[in-house]
Amino acid sequence: MTTDLVLLGLCAGLGLVLIATGLAPRRSSLVDEMRQYGPGTVLVRPAEAAGGHTTELLAIVGSCLGGIAASDEHLGRQRRDLAITDRTAERHAVVVAVTALLGTITPLLIAGLAAWMGWRLPTDEVLAVAGVGGLGGVLSSRAELHRSAGRAREQFLRGLSCWLELVALAQAGGMGVESALEAAGRISPDSAFVRIRHALDRSRHSGVTPWAELARLGSEIGVDELDELAASLGLAGTEGARIRSSLTAKSESLRRRQMSMAASRANSTTERLFLPSIVLMIGFLIFVMFPAGVSLAHVV
Repeated sequence: MTTDLVLLGLCAGLGLVLIATGLAPRRSSLVDEMRQYGPGTVLVRPAEAAGGHTTELLAIVGSCLGGIAASDEHLGRQRRDLAITDRTAERHAVVVAVTALLGTITPLLIAGLAAWMGWRLPTDEVLAVAGVGGLGGVLSSRAELHRSAGRAREQFLRGLSCWLELVALAQAGGMGVESALEAAGRISPDSAFVRIRHALDRSRHSGVTPWAELARLGSEIGVDELDELAASLGLAGTEGARIRSSLTAKSESLRRRQMSMAASRANSTTERLFLPSIVLMIGFLIFVMFPAGVSLAHVV
């Protein structure tokens, strides 16, 4: 029994160490920063950072799990979610593994504690609950990633609508299409502006047209509005069409869509609060009418 408790304690300690190490912020290397300016592979390997065996083990496990996740053809949405939330596949794989490990070892720890106190739990039921806990950890981590990606896309669309307004104003001031795009992208430090600015910088350094790079960014982070915008900008850049009015209309449509989504979320929250309010009201009525009912029962 003592050996089992020691092993369970070691597993719990290893899980906590992996959580603390995996969630710690990491400084990006120069190779990772330069890789975003071109599609080519960087041949120079970064120097190994000074760290303990835990960090090296975490990097190896994350690389293996990230490679498995990236090879799955059904995880395209997950890759777009990782891109919009600025998470790497290795980091997410480590988070999934740690969450599944915690969901698996928690029932085992509870069973070990119960055995130490003298209560014997059925082994089959404990193993089944451990398996369900591991699966629940995997599903909960994926659901959290999807929710974070949805919030990040909403924030990106808000920034995109503001950027379109600024591009239209710059064009009204006499700027060309490419000049207006770059001037509008350098105004705000918002994350959406930063992504657009980096995309425009990549297009300038790699020789790709800005609208093609914006379309690539849209497919990378899962924002279809950027593909439509890239088509309009490409028409203006190649055919010389004036798109100031279309940019303004696109910005207004994005704002109306965001307002409708906010209204729908508020309505759904109100509907979810309706049932608890009814239950609370019924409980309050029972609390108020209970003494009178008891008094009437004694009188009768």
